[in-house]
Parts: sequence; C-alpha cells; structure tokens
Amino acid sequence: MNDAIESSASKHRLLLILGGPALLLITICLPCFGPVNARFGFGILFWMVWWWVTTAVDIKLTCLVPIFVVCVYSYMPLAKVLEAYVHKEAALIFGATAITAAWVRWGFAKRLALNFLRCVSGNVRAQTSGWFILCGVTSFVVGNTTVAAMFAPVAVASLLYAGYATNEDRWNSRAASNILIAVAWGASVGGMATPLGGGQSVVTWGLLNKYLGHNIYFTDWTLRMLPISILVVLGVGVLMYFMKPERENFGGSKEFYRQELAKLGPMTYEEKVSFYGFVLAILLAVFQPVYAPYTKGPEWAWLKPTQLFCIIPLLLLFWPSRTVKGEAILSPQTLRDYFPVTILFMWPAAVALSKILGATGASAVFGQWIQPFMGISDTVSIAAWSISGNILSQVTSDTAAAGIMVPLAIESMSHWNGLQYGAVPWVWVTGAAISWSYAVASATGAQGIAAGYGANLRTMFVWGLLAAAISVAITIAYFWLAIVVFGSDFYIMPPA
Repeated sequence: MNDAIESSASKHRLLLILGGPALLLITICLPCFGPVNARFGFGILFWMVWWWVTTAVDIKLTCLVPIFVVCVYSYMPLAKVLEAYVHKEAALIFGATAITAAWVRWGFAKRLALNFLRCVSGNVRAQTSGWFILCGVTSFVVGNTTVAAMFAPVAVASLLYAGYATNEDRWNSRAASNILIAVAWGASVGGMATPLGGGQSVVTWGLLNKYLGHNIYFTDWTLRMLPISILVVLGVGVLMYFMKPERENFGGSKEFYRQELAKLGPMTYEEKVSFYGFVLAILLAVFQPVYAPYTKGPEWAWLKPTQLFCIIPLLLLFWPSRTVKGEAILSPQTLRDYFPVTILFMWPAAVALSKILGATGASAVFGQWIQPFMGISDTVSIAAWSISGNILSQVTSDTAAAGIMVPLAIESMSHWNGLQYGAVPWVWVTGAAISWSYAVASATGAQGIAAGYGANLRTMFVWGLLAAAISVAITIAYFWLAIVVFGSDFYIMPPA
C-alpha cells in the first residue's frame, strides 16, 4: 500500500516537474507571444512561476532556469544571461541581511521580536496586520527592498520564538507564511507614496520630470499619491484578515512577552554596535536627497546606500566583541549559522527574470497588446492602464514595469484632450497601479527576500492575485472619480 502511494506521489511530482519545460515549449509554438526570442522570455517566465507555485523542485534550482535554457538554445548571449543575475542593489540586500545575522547572533533580533509581540500579543492575525501596517508606513519613505531587509529578520525572530525554526517550517505553516507575506506586501504597498518609496517611484518620478522639463517637489508628488496608497493599504489589510491561519494564537500573553524581555536585561555592546550601524545606514539613505547636492564626486561614493550596506558589515567582520573573546561582532560562523542562503538565489533570479523579459522583447510585446484599448474612452483608458501596468509588474518587476509602461503612457497620451501635458494624469494612474505587485517572487525585492526566509510562494501567488485585483479596483475607482467625474486639475494639470 505504501509503495503504491509513494509511486503515485513520484509520478505526480514528475508531472509537475515536466510541466515547467512543457509550458516553455507550448509558448514557443504560439505566434501571439511575438518573435521567437520574446516567446522564450514568456516561456521562461511561465516555467519559473509554475515551479515556484507548485514547488515541484527546490526554489533555488528554479532560479537557474534561464541559465539552463540558454545552454540549450541561445535566446540571448550566455554572458548577457549571466550578467542579468547581477544588480547594484545586491550588495544592499546581502549587506543588510548580513548585519541582521549579527542581530540574531547577539540576541537583538529576539529583543525586537519580543518588543513587537509585547505590543500586539500572540494573536496571529494581530501580528499579521501589525507587520503589514508597520512595513507599509515605512515603505512610504524607504525602498521596498530595504524595508523587507530591515523587518523580515525581525519577523523571523518572532517566528523562531513561536517554534518555526527553519524555512521548511515557515513554508508549511499558513500562520508563519502569512506574516512573512505581510512583510513583503507591506514593503511594496507604500512604494509610490513618495519618490523615495522604491525603484518604480524613482523611475516614474524621473520620467515625469523629463516630460515636464523640470523637477517636481516631493511634497507635490506625495499629496497626489498618498491618498490612493492609504486606500490600498486599507483594502489589502482587510483581505489579509481572511487569509485564515491554521492556528489563531502563537501562545504567550503580553505579560509573558514582557517577562521574557526583562530576562534579556539591557542591550549588550554587540547589540548596540550592530543596531546602530544599521540605523546609521538607513538614516543616511533616507536623508540622501538633503546632502546629495553637497557630496558629489567619487570621494563621496561611499555615502550611497548600497555602498554603506556593504561597508558596515565589512567593518563588523573586524569589530571585536567584548563578550566573547576572539570573536568579531559579525563572524564567518555567524554568517554560516544565520544568513538565509536562499536569498543568494532568489534575489538575483528575480532581477534576472525581469531583465530577460526586457532583453528578449517580451515586455515590448505586452505593451503592444494594450494599445488598442487606449482610445475608446477615458474610463476604459483608466482601466486599461491600471490593469495592464499591474499585470506587467506582477510578472516582471515593478521597476521594470515602470520603465516600460510610463514612457508608453507619455507617448500614447501626450495630447490627451488637447492639453500640452496631456499625459500627466496617465502617469499618476500607471505609476500607482504598477506598485501593487504582490503575486510573484520576482515582482519586487521584498517578495524575493520573504521567499528567502521561507514564505510559501503558492500562498503568495494565489492571495497576491486577489490583493492585486482589490488594489487595481481601488485605483480605477479613485482615478475615475478624480479624472472623469470631477475633472480635478489636481491630477490633470502638471504640478507647479
């Protein structure tokens, strides 16, 4: 009987494994996906999403699919595919994660987790909502990748306290996985509230400035994008309440967490150094627009966030501990024990996938699909830009989608209603919709980080599509009222 069950399970797994390359082959045969190279781009996307969602193979192996395919068929030069796995923000991700590994080693992550649990108790839904709101508000002024890198290790520390010690434990628990997903979605949802919110906002802000011929103030941007961001936070927050976990409580009252926190005593020297180093990098990143005009030139390159998150962990590798003789605050042993290796695969793979979709022409083909819907009516155009922008950001990345969709909006709608800058409202519409990227690990760095810590990608995909549908519906309704019903100059005319 057991042999029959094992045989059936093996056959089922084999079918799931073969489903990935089968999707690639089917896509290559369909002319609707554009030229052959673009079909390879789409096919690789479908293959990777299939394996991620079905967990047919280890997610780290899925990350290597583009390399495997290019070795069989040169849809791109091999060197270009390998280069696609490299991104300048990789040092930021790996550096921030290395610092938080020191947090775990010296107990600071546990201290943060206990402080958080003391505020929200052990109720799973309260914790999920708390992480989502905390990360959502922070993402208004800090990039989604950085927000996830800041808070995911702390969330994991709280889950360690609840008994979820490994990635597999967290993957198999709806309660634990929901919390990691809340961190990822929260980190993404505030991305357009300010130009500091993420790569997609930086790209959109730069393209809008170029179109208008002058830089718009951060306050002008925030006044227009903050209301829709808050509405989407509320909408997705309600949805997360219905992501029912398998348990309602992790155990432990607020008083219990307070007592556990008291047992830790005051912060140790090692905790302070690792924490203040992280805070220094974050503060310098947040206030970069203030000092950037005065720190130009190669001698000031170290002040950039990516470089800072590389320099600080390197310093910690040589910074001696006062508690343990002969050990540094960040040691190779700490990295071996506490650095989540999956991040080394997930983040580069997410970056590579978005670059490959652009390089193969798959993203351009997607842009051609939506062109016929733009001239029917203003209402249909709002829906088309919102839906198409969001779909593209789900399957590539929000930053890549901004680079494709915003120029397309400017080009297509530049003379809307005969206005000199007629594309302005469509930049707001498209830019907003691009930010609601929740379903696929490659959509934002935040999703990639959450996946690296064990978030269930199947749950993220299914519920992420629902969250995206809600977010897009809110976006369409909001801008329909602002642009079509009220004809608000606040969104139609360029900021002063």
